[in-house]
Amino acid sequence: MARLLHLSDIHFGHPEVPAAVAAVERRLAARHWDVVAISGDLTQRNRRSQFEKARAFLQRVRASAPSVVIPGNHDVAWWWCPFGLGARSRMYAGYRRWIDAELEPTLRVAGVTVASINTSHGIQWYTQTTRPRDLSVVGVARPAQWVRATRALSSAPTGDLRVLMMHHNLLKGRLSDRWGLTSRAAGLDEAAATGCELVLCGHDHEGQVEQVVRGPRRYVVSQVNTISNRARGGLPISYHEIEWNAARISVVRQAWSETTADFAPAETWSFDR
Repeated sequence: MARLLHLSDIHFGHPEVPAAVAAVERRLAARHWDVVAISGDLTQRNRRSQFEKARAFLQRVRASAPSVVIPGNHDVAWWWCPFGLGARSRMYAGYRRWIDAELEPTLRVAGVTVASINTSHGIQWYTQTTRPRDLSVVGVARPAQWVRATRALSSAPTGDLRVLMMHHNLLKGRLSDRWGLTSRAAGLDEAAATGCELVLCGHDHEGQVEQVVRGPRRYVVSQVNTISNRARGGLPISYHEIEWNAARISVVRQAWSETTADFAPAETWSFDR
């Protein structure tokens, strides 16, 4: 079995939970991981001190396993380029300086190919919806981005688990009642068209795991909770541990316990590939 550890929404800054971050680091050191995937929102307010904390954490992650990371909406300084007016490059300057120059990395290691889409575009004309609360929060995957991800996954070696990663929640939040992408439910079909078998995302601060079926295609969504103090609905913060072989994909939710100051298995799902 191959293993992937999926984190999101760490929110270094005021919402961070240092004990939970330390517990994750212990898990990284205790087991072999084929991939560590972090689907955005490493910072809370896009500040240098927060990026520095995130970079130090990522250095420890990268020392333990191959890793792939993308920005979330909190990592984007959208105010430098609202509606395309201003310096777009400055929106991602902090992220590129402290985290990674690549906003949509592709990771290929033995047995798995991860393609990513940067859904965090700030406030642009194409991010607007009829819901004011979506301002600077909602995500977008543009047609060219879907094409790029599809090409990356279609070129994966035979037998590789084909993984698509984005920040915004692909599934509708049960507690928030909100889709993460402007395309709403259509995003489920767009993801299916990439040929992915697993989608990694976060943003909504509520963990969900579901197998989505779209025509002849199916894929598993790991929509992971935050490990900051901003978990929705008073639920425990958590992350996902994912294993797979040629036949199945299994997901374990690791939930935080204040009593033990550690994570423990809370729920398990298993799906045919």
